[in-house]
Amino acid sequence: MKSKKPRIAFIGMTSCKGCFFEFLLIGRKLVNLFENIEIRNFWLLKEFNDEKGEYDITFMDGAVSTEREAEELRDVRGRTKFLIAFGTCACWGGIPSIRNYSKDYRKIVYPKETKHPPKDSVDPIDKHVKVDYYMRGCPINEEEALEVIKDLLVGKKPREKDYSVCVECKKRGTRCLLKEGIICYGPVTYAGCNAPCPAVGTPCDGCRGPLPDGNLGAEVDMLKEKGITMEEIKSVFTRYAGSSEKFKEVKE
Repeated sequence: MKSKKPRIAFIGMTSCKGCFFEFLLIGRKLVNLFENIEIRNFWLLKEFNDEKGEYDITFMDGAVSTEREAEELRDVRGRTKFLIAFGTCACWGGIPSIRNYSKDYRKIVYPKETKHPPKDSVDPIDKHVKVDYYMRGCPINEEEALEVIKDLLVGKKPREKDYSVCVECKKRGTRCLLKEGIICYGPVTYAGCNAPCPAVGTPCDGCRGPLPDGNLGAEVDMLKEKGITMEEIKSVFTRYAGSSEKFKEVKE
């Protein structure tokens, strides 16, 4: 008799794999969840994986940095019903996409021929396939991952957070770091993390990527008033989301 449990896969491309480990930190709640799903592919948990099967839900981690990864991604998309961009690398290109701004990276990082040569650019996965849900963050938020799976199990399409980190700071009662003169990117960054960084006095550095309606111009003007150079501003805006057209709008 075939299992009626949703078939779930966790597949990785170019990344540090930290989002996978963060997912496992859900702990006991995750063990209880496993009773209702069937993990078909998760290299961190299973010795033998169904790498060519069909999946109901796929968590795709990492950016696309080689043609081989692009081909694998398209293959997985054809075998999965619901594809989740898992973490900032998958959503925006993440840290690996910093190489897009270097002219000499091939010479420095790949001085010799490689079996799988790098693409000219590091891409978020939606440049190659359709994405059904974006789970942003570097790393992802464990509770968000748990909430998304629960929603899908009951046939509910999960809803992405379409407001800024500032909203979550207010919900937590966290003091505003900007009002204290501390540089923070919360006003222009996607929420969904529950704003843990500002809660302990660490400013948001935009790891979840830019809100479409975030006022980047005002943020840049404020940072420049505080003595931050455009080079420094752009380095932060491209650290996680260098592929974002929104961040590319930042002018001198």
